[in-house]
Amino acid sequence: MSDTSTTAVAKAKFPMIKMYTNHGCGWCHRVHITLKELGLPYEEVLIDLDNPRPEWFLKLNPRGLVPIFQYTLSASSPTITLTESAAIVSFLTDLYPSHLLPSVITSGSSPPSSDAISAAHLKYRMTFFTDTYFTKINPLMFKLVGSDQGAPQAKIVDEIITLLEKEIEPLLVDAAPFFGGSQKITIVEAMTTPFTLRLHDFSNDQIFPASLAERMTGPTLPNFSRWVNLCMEHPSVTYVWDKEYFVPRIIERLPLAKKKYAVK
Repeated sequence: MSDTSTTAVAKAKFPMIKMYTNHGCGWCHRVHITLKELGLPYEEVLIDLDNPRPEWFLKLNPRGLVPIFQYTLSASSPTITLTESAAIVSFLTDLYPSHLLPSVITSGSSPPSSDAISAAHLKYRMTFFTDTYFTKINPLMFKLVGSDQGAPQAKIVDEIITLLEKEIEPLLVDAAPFFGGSQKITIVEAMTTPFTLRLHDFSNDQIFPASLAERMTGPTLPNFSRWVNLCMEHPSVTYVWDKEYFVPRIIERLPLAKKKYAVK
């Protein structure tokens, strides 16, 4: 190692975090929100997703996907490289206990306390909510991308609203203002807001029908409407999301996206 490199390492602040990302990617957005809420400084490397990935990138992730997350504890520690947003968020919440996720504290062989049971139940509810959203709602977003405008998209919008009313709305009954009555955003918001936001912001009658955003925030979804509006305005969400920049870029790429997600 050169003297210059040695000096740079010596001056570096640890742990060092580097994230290979694209601000238009909802999966990356999850990690950005988590890092912001944890107050962790990081270096970001923006990746152009419109072009083939360079060889150095594929060595880090042969799948060619973002985010890629690197964590170095100290100058003498190896760099850990992680991929897949949910796994990265889990890694961070394990290392840095916070308001994002309740801590379940038990005392070995003793029966769990009522506090531990409450925390474990809240953690279960958070997992249940996130799983429900990503198994029931999120697949329809990609189906909507691949569908023709008019009646085909309108039918999918009806499906989305029906499922939000049935599956998601009841789970937000105690969101005050955030999931489970939290005063701060939780792991639920970090994981889902990048996608609820895109459903809403892409509803401009060019990407998705404008009726989707209107109904998402309408009277049949009072809990969801209140919650999603707060989430979309949160500083930890908005600091990497520029609607005015990204929506026109999505419109430019829409023909290719429609081919990719075409309903068969």
